[in-house]
Amino acid sequence: MKKLTTAALLFGGAILVSQPALGQFVNNDLYMGFQNQAGGGTEDYMINLGAASGIVGSSSVVDLSSDFSLSDFNGVLGTSTSLLGGVVAGSNNNQAPDLYATQFRSGGAGIPSVPGSSSPGTFYKGDLFLGYSDIGQLALVAPAAGAGVLDTSRSWENYVEPKNANGTFLGDMGINPDAPVGPSTVLYEDLWYNSNSSSTTKIPFTYKGYFTLDLTGSSPSLTFTPSAVPEPTVLGLLGGASLLLLSFRRRLGGKKA
Repeated sequence: MKKLTTAALLFGGAILVSQPALGQFVNNDLYMGFQNQAGGGTEDYMINLGAASGIVGSSSVVDLSSDFSLSDFNGVLGTSTSLLGGVVAGSNNNQAPDLYATQFRSGGAGIPSVPGSSSPGTFYKGDLFLGYSDIGQLALVAPAAGAGVLDTSRSWENYVEPKNANGTFLGDMGINPDAPVGPSTVLYEDLWYNSNSSSTTKIPFTYKGYFTLDLTGSSPSLTFTPSAVPEPTVLGLLGGASLLLLSFRRRLGGKKA
């Protein structure tokens, strides 16, 4: 009996240890999902891009290309002309829950500090809790940071988009994070963020930057451009100022010699 009890405990412990490998939704990790519901797809493709703080808070363009698998993307695409994909994230912080969601960026890259889409709206604290509970249902298939997974249960379709019903992100929040993308195309999506500690005052989403998924070349490219990244003209001015300062210092040094 003692041996059976010990074996049962060991087995139970093994299950507990292995659970994170089966899927674990990590608060404020950015999850990118692709679905082919309209094309009759049999699986979704989901990627964990890592912690939002390390991506959104960057001062330069973040290269996420190594997280993206073209073969998995094409596997979900099948014979369709395009997929629908987007990014969501969130946390259920008791003081101030938060959510991230993408919106289709019209006009391409543009200026990093200026959004190319409209804000998803304004929400109470309770709304954000509800949105988090929806995307939290991705937990059973959510991959680890930097990894992707093909999901035959199609969790993105059932809990994020396109299913428009209670218990889904689209149905409860009225936000569709997905936009179409196909072979040999470029997708631009703005990332929006909302955190609210109030149950009586609505807070709007704020713009954080944009994703670029470029499938036009021989190798796919996935990047995030934070809104704080200087514009090319600004970089040029800064570079010119640095050269002038260096030249001035050299001349000053020459005179002293």
